[in-house]
Amino acid sequence: MSDDIVMRHPTLPDHQEIEVPRDSMPHYTSAGWQLVPQAELDERAALAAAAAAEAAKAAEEPSALEDQEHAEPEPADANAAAADEPDSAEPADTPTKRPARRAKAANKDEEN
Repeated sequence: MSDDIVMRHPTLPDHQEIEVPRDSMPHYTSAGWQLVPQAELDERAALAAAAAAEAAKAAEEPSALEDQEHAEPEPADANAAAADEPDSAEPADTPTKRPARRAKAANKDEEN
């Protein structure tokens, strides 16, 4: 058995829980905290494991839709490809993001 238990308070939302050492349970129960039933914790663990397995399976098998998204469409003619490109008034090498901020010095005396 684990040394920690999961508790929730009736005045808080159900998803807001705490994990505390089993030895401090009397302290929390006197403050109104209630032990989350083990069956509920087991059900959550099973759902999380199923979701993780499904995500792993999806990551291993790329879908046909993803293959189509990554494939470059072939234009019917050269004019159609040129029409799809937006006209840009700015040169291509103009940065669109602002430069990163410099970190402030911890102490002004160190700068001088």
